[in-house]
Amino acid sequence: MKTNLLIGAISGNYSVKDIQNWVKTSNFKDTERVLYLYNGDENSPLVPYLAENNVDVYLPQVNFFGESQDEFLTDTGKVTPENSYNLVHNVRFLHIANFLRDCNYEKVFITDVKDVIFTQSPFPRVPKEGIIATGEAIEYKDHAWNLEHLYTNLGFLGLDLVQEEVLNVGVFGGGKEDVEALCKDIYLMSCGKFKVADQTSFNYLTRNSYKDKTIFTTLEDKFAVHLHVIKEGAVKFDLNKLKDYTVIHQYDRFGDEILNYYTLPQ
Repeated sequence: MKTNLLIGAISGNYSVKDIQNWVKTSNFKDTERVLYLYNGDENSPLVPYLAENNVDVYLPQVNFFGESQDEFLTDTGKVTPENSYNLVHNVRFLHIANFLRDCNYEKVFITDVKDVIFTQSPFPRVPKEGIIATGEAIEYKDHAWNLEHLYTNLGFLGLDLVQEEVLNVGVFGGGKEDVEALCKDIYLMSCGKFKVADQTSFNYLTRNSYKDKTIFTTLEDKFAVHLHVIKEGAVKFDLNKLKDYTVIHQYDRFGDEILNYYTLPQ
């Protein structure tokens, strides 16, 4: 068994093209790769493609209550307190935690898939104990979307995070036991909310109960760069430096323009 696990979630409406950059850039030594395929089936073109590239695929068919379910909510604009239990953004952490329960990996790294590429393995910087979190280089008070979700999901308790850097839930990892516990807590804290709450919950947990276990990385650490806020103009960043970062997230926000700064795998 390999010592590292790279794991994420994809949806049945994805094409092979949507995930191939993640697949092509993540074939690291001593690393097993697992993807949960939501709202898909064995006939999906994604299944043989991932099998050919040594990525294990699981089709989630059980919800939080242990009941059989093969359709999960993907549209964050339609989330309600009632269906938040089955929102893919939330429930992925439940299924990942359940997967980890019987595993013996030393390190686990969780990422989004459709908009993530790697320039090298992240695992040399992932701790065997604790969590590594990646910042977006912007504070909550300076970003309307994150601030709205903070107050909607946490109420006045969100005031404690207003001046903190936003941490991105789409790129984090750590020791197996700590990641398993954090995933459970992210899921439980995100359910019953009026908006998608995975990122809000991740920020609250890592800034509070997991604070002493978390390594907080910023742009200066050159570990992960999140391009959405950069595309918005909220954060200044020299795109010529992309190759210096281990994880490049949200590169699709720039469309073909990204090719002027970084050569995507063929």
